[in-house]
Amino acid sequence: MRYAISLLAVAGALSAGGIAGQEKPASTGATGILAAVHITHSVLANGKPLPAGLYELRLTTERPTPLPGQSPDAERWVEFVSNGAVVAREVAVVLRDDDLPAVGASSVPSREGTRVEMLKGGEFLRISVKRGSERYLVYLPVAP
Repeated sequence: MRYAISLLAVAGALSAGGIAGQEKPASTGATGILAAVHITHSVLANGKPLPAGLYELRLTTERPTPLPGQSPDAERWVEFVSNGAVVAREVAVVLRDDDLPAVGASSVPSREGTRVEMLKGGEFLRISVKRGSERYLVYLPVAP
């Protein structure tokens, strides 16, 4: 038992050292990591190809210009990061628990966590990330 605990301690120290030694990418207005996501199909992000793979999804401070009548906080830009570099960006729709309707199926707040799922028809991949009282939805068209 003591041997297993020692191995875990050494592994933890090595992995922490590896993380601390990594260079951080240049600042791009990012405010924090939302999630790590595994995209299983090639998709388009902001009109550009994004191959299948593992990405860090990072929230930025940038907001697209709101449509007339839309809240300025209704959307945020997110970045897809691979190996420390931003490889794509896309707009995420922001839903807040405070803004949910009082009744109906949409009145129940979603659970914390991350989901990546192909939508019906196979034309879009949806990434859903719930953190605190905010839910971020990213819709990516499947690449032809």
